[in-house]
Amino acid sequence: MKPSKDVGVFMKVQVRESILRIKNPTVKKFSELWKQYQPFVIEDVAKDWDASKKWCHQYLIEQCGNNLVPVRFYQPKFWHNSDNYAYEDGYEPKKEIKFHEYINNHIEKTVQENNLECYLSEAYFEDRFPELVRDITYPEYFDRKAFVTFWYGFSSKNFSSTTNLHFDPLHNIFAQIRGRKRILLYPPSDYLSFYPPLDGTSGVGFNSKVNPDLSNLELFPKFPRQDKIEIILKPGEILYIPPFWWHHLTAVDENISLSFWYDLKIEDFFRQKNMLSVFLNIAPHYIYYAISSGKFLEFMRFLKTMFN
Repeated sequence: MKPSKDVGVFMKVQVRESILRIKNPTVKKFSELWKQYQPFVIEDVAKDWDASKKWCHQYLIEQCGNNLVPVRFYQPKFWHNSDNYAYEDGYEPKKEIKFHEYINNHIEKTVQENNLECYLSEAYFEDRFPELVRDITYPEYFDRKAFVTFWYGFSSKNFSSTTNLHFDPLHNIFAQIRGRKRILLYPPSDYLSFYPPLDGTSGVGFNSKVNPDLSNLELFPKFPRQDKIEIILKPGEILYIPPFWWHHLTAVDENISLSFWYDLKIEDFFRQKNMLSVFLNIAPHYIYYAISSGKFLEFMRFLKTMFN
């Protein structure tokens, strides 16, 4: 039976007027902030990594220019239609090209010519760039191993590398290495108010149909646009994004970022304020969709990671 729209009543996660910033916290201080289930920025950590000092075009090409990387190419006005970015079949398969080709032919020339729309996104860092691992220091705020993804985008006259509005069922320590990113953060409220694409088998349950930059009040009247936190993440800064917090990212200029992902553990639901009630609001809708769309095994694999 389809869950009621009112299922999963929970304590609303409050949004701060501005994001908290802290300099180089201890593990204990990080844990105290983490329990509040709010995003925050860590200053004066990533700026000291070799990555922040060395990762220019020449260095990257010398170290790993022949490595194959996954690049996604977009059709013009891709972000104007939620049928593209909210559904799996809206995306073209990523193309494998050499890293130096991406830098030379797409980063440099695209900025000049303003006519190519592509993004090197979600590349598994250790697999794709083993030569660069020595240039970063893995954060030690969690008692579990991180897996890391690499993002390299840009902004030009007609296109800015963008990640659609979505949430992740993981802890994300997001480090900005080069350039700047504009990040919109929305605290979890009623799951359906973010208009997840639950009406087709290719929908992605953690995506939203809303493009916050083009949001239409008539199409998405319940979207909580007033709860937005907007930040510009600068080189050397780290942003902690809690699980199930919705976020939308756009390049301000040419930029490189790293996501350090940490699996959820069952105890996290009780240690982070209100996260259990957030999950219970999402779960009935997500489970119903997972069963009806044939994705139930994916949901079960996610649950299994909590007990490893």
